[in-house]
Order: sequence, then C-alpha cells, then structure tokens
Amino acid sequence: MRSSGTRSTTTASRRPITSTAAASIRPHLTWAQLTTLSQAGNEIASHTVDHVNIKKLKLADARTQVCQDRVNLANHGFQPESFAYPFGSYDATVETQVVQYCGDNSARTVSGVNDRKVFAETIPPLDPFATRTPADPKQGTTVGTIEGYVTSAEQNGGGWVQLTFHHICDGCDAYSIPAANMQALLDWLNTQVTTGAVAVKTTEQVVGGTYTAPFCC
Repeated sequence: MRSSGTRSTTTASRRPITSTAAASIRPHLTWAQLTTLSQAGNEIASHTVDHVNIKKLKLADARTQVCQDRVNLANHGFQPESFAYPFGSYDATVETQVVQYCGDNSARTVSGVNDRKVFAETIPPLDPFATRTPADPKQGTTVGTIEGYVTSAEQNGGGWVQLTFHHICDGCDAYSIPAANMQALLDWLNTQVTTGAVAVKTTEQVVGGTYTAPFCC
C-alpha cells in the first residue's frame, strides 16, 4: 500500500495484536506494525478489546469493550475516531449508548451496498454510526468483482465505497484474498485515482468530526 500511495483505515482489537515473537506463528499485526501503518498516513481505528459481539452484551460490558479499546490504542500513540462492529452486529442502543458514548465519530457495518438499489454509502453517510459496505471479499472473490463495486458506484451517482479486507494471504482464512490480488487491486485503484475517477480516503477523512479523548468506562 505504501508503494502505491493508497491510504486505509485499519481496525484493531487489543487481543489479536501480538508481540513480535508471537507474530511469527500467528497472522496478526504487532503494535510496531500498526505504528508503521499510522506513520505512513493510515488511520488506526477501534474494533473492541476482544472482538466480541457487543449487541449480545450488557450495556456496561459493551461500553468496556469499546471504550477500553480506544484507551488502549491511545496509549500506543494512536488517535482512534472510527469504529467497526465485530460481525457487523449492532442495534440502536449499541449505536447511541455504546459507540457514540465512547466518543467515536462513526461505525462501520458489513452490508447495505448491494449493487441493485444501493451502490455506495452517501457522503456524508446516511447514518454515520451504521455506514454501509459491499459484501466482504472472501476466498474466491475475484479482483474484477471488487473493482465492480467501485465502477458500479461511479456509474450510479458516486458515493463512498468501503472495501473491507480481513486477511491478505494465500488461503489462511475464509475471508482472505491473496497478496497478488491485493496488489492488482491497488494498481487498478491507482489508475482510477490518476484519471480522477476516484479518491482513496480513510474513514476519518470522509466522516470528519471532532476528536474525543478516550476514557473508560
């Protein structure tokens, strides 16, 4: 991504973040790698402490998961402003009494853009605490399919297309794409940016808002 000049938003739960030694056997980012991403202009956002379904938790426990994750990220020098719901699970209480309460400016779901009636999220988002996305790429999802999410938006009035990637690897997870496919997508996006067809931005750059200092709980 650095070589292509593309910027992204990386969501991080504390538990999947590993030490340098553990990273050699577990496919998760280290704090040092998150710092490198941040220094390259990428946004580091929150995703709960333990990657849990917060909709199923009691209010106090849900707030701890979200608020404490922001605190953990801030303690490592990051400025978390955006959130992603684990498993895309949320309701109105989670939106207002958990994510907004903890100080995030937006929250991403995992659906809502279907290329039939909805081709992109609006700018500004229809609901900043339930922003819509195309389907997450899985093993077998072609580069052409992912490119199609972008071109469909271009052809239907434009908007914000959030592309979500869980793993970049060769078959390590059901929700993964090979590194070669990721590079091909980045190369294609670069041409789209060069021609002025698209702009690649982080969630914070699209949503904006005032940063709220993390606290718990």
